[in-house]
Amino acid sequence: MRYSACVDYAFCKLCKTAGCDEGRTRREVTKLYAGGRIRTVRRQHGLTQAEMARRIGISPSYLNQLENDQRPLTATVLVDLSRAFGLDPATFSGAEQRRTLSELSALLPRIPLEALREVSTRYPDLAEAIISLPASREETNPYTQVRTFFQKNRNYFDDLDRAAERLAAGARGRQARLTSLAAGFDKHLGYTVRFNQVGEGPRSLVDTTSREVRLRAGLTEAQQCFELAYHFGLMAHGALIDAHLDAHGWPPGASISIARHGLAQYFAAAVTMPYSEILAAAVETRYDIEIISARFGTSFESTCQRLGTLQRPGASAVPFFFIRTDRAGNISKRQSTTSFPFALSDGTCPLWVVHRAFETPNRVTRQVSVMPDGGLYLWVARMVQGPTSGFGVPRQENAVALGCDIEHAESLVYADGLDLRPGSATPIGPGCETCPRTTCPQRAFPLLHPASV
Repeated sequence: MRYSACVDYAFCKLCKTAGCDEGRTRREVTKLYAGGRIRTVRRQHGLTQAEMARRIGISPSYLNQLENDQRPLTATVLVDLSRAFGLDPATFSGAEQRRTLSELSALLPRIPLEALREVSTRYPDLAEAIISLPASREETNPYTQVRTFFQKNRNYFDDLDRAAERLAAGARGRQARLTSLAAGFDKHLGYTVRFNQVGEGPRSLVDTTSREVRLRAGLTEAQQCFELAYHFGLMAHGALIDAHLDAHGWPPGASISIARHGLAQYFAAAVTMPYSEILAAAVETRYDIEIISARFGTSFESTCQRLGTLQRPGASAVPFFFIRTDRAGNISKRQSTTSFPFALSDGTCPLWVVHRAFETPNRVTRQVSVMPDGGLYLWVARMVQGPTSGFGVPRQENAVALGCDIEHAESLVYADGLDLRPGSATPIGPGCETCPRTTCPQRAFPLLHPASV
């Protein structure tokens, strides 16, 4: 069994299970100190050190040492903490601290990096509060608000995903699923589905007067399934969607409607590519995106996005970062189930694999990259094109990329034959304004505040 299918996959990088064949292939990791985050969790639950220690089965003195970073967090305590408080293990990871530090340094470029590291390590709740301030992250932009909402949920919504999987379970295969969805509209919602309707504009349209759902001609079976599942989610599972929106506490603006649209799209993708089916396909093929796309009839881009949402507790996939950009480096989509220091303001690094993807249409391009903080990642990217609109009309062109921490590289077929050592990695950065690589030959302009790094 590959380690990506292990029931405790989320804890593998700290797992010390004796005799585990997979454990022998894992690289050693640095000691993990997470005192600030442990203390934050304790205070959020209103517990004393003695009460928290009793809940996770350790002594109060040991917990005190953990909170003051006098002892590293062990795999056993990490598991007990995560399970006792229903938390993702990434809450206590070094990767999460690197993400927080990266965002703080972009927002406060005049503050020395060591000071920001102290804040992010010792006072993570304060760091998150600074990051979430409206003025600090362009929170007046509703799309930024929605992206933050999805990020805080690690792009996984368990109740929606399971509801989608139950809906898809009655019919395996795209054609059977389409038939089942159409029947569901008629039986449960009183709507008739009309396929292959002539016209332009949106792929689908709901006519409440005639109680019809109309699908535009020219869609693939997977696209038809997605469109039907999108509307079914809004109609039949609107309460689940609204519960997530109500719990978030949105500021005034258009964010809620955009978020509702995003959650309905999430539901639709989970119907089109049901969780258990796509996870099994991912493990079997070692995350070969093109093979998985062929099985589900989905595009390279939509398959990448779905792979980046598979974080069900007890059955999680490799935690991925997903990004879509154009030739100018404008990021139009990004999501992350873990942490990666995406640029918050200026363009993307020209040495990043997403730019090379435009040079090799219809081919997957790979890269092992290293960030200025030493974070090592495996990336795969490919150029994708929108549908043609006729002679002389330019097609939309983007590059999409899927990346993961190097410790997960062996789970991916794309790592085969690559030199995964740090010395062979391509040095990239978060963007010229905040990148400390002063000797980079591709630097477009000076570091914004050199004294801060």
